Amino acid sequence: MGTEGPMKANKWLLDLDWIIMVSGCTEEQKVQNLGHLLQGEAGTWWDTKKQLLIRELGNITALTWERFNEEFDNQFFPESMKTQKAQEFATMVQGNLTVEQYATKFMELGRFAPYLITTEKMQAYKFQGGLQP
Repeated sequence: MGTEGPMKANKWLLDLDWIIMVSGCTEEQKVQNLGHLLQGEAGTWWDTKKQLLIRELGNITALTWERFNEEFDNQFFPESMKTQKAQEFATMVQGNLTVEQYATKFMELGRFAPYLITTEKMQAYKFQGGLQP
């Protein structure tokens, strides 16, 4: 699948979380609307996974949004990729990127290694340390 697929899936899930948060959906509505939002490989996966979860939980309405996120993340964004992105963040420098491109990449990768930037001061120090002189 390469790195683009998992990163795209991860971004899609983050975008979906944001959309659902601002829409004011209830926990039950979030899960009910999934069938309409998932397409292609994700839709096929969900059709199968939903049946397994119904057997496990007794009813799909027992599925929480948090559990869906975990299941989706495990399927489309493997631990090895998360580790790779955390390592990429740990060693990240500006290089040939513009400051704006560096900042964007810094924010994108920073979520995979939050333990490296637990405070604003640590985040600023890490960011500044990667900038060109």
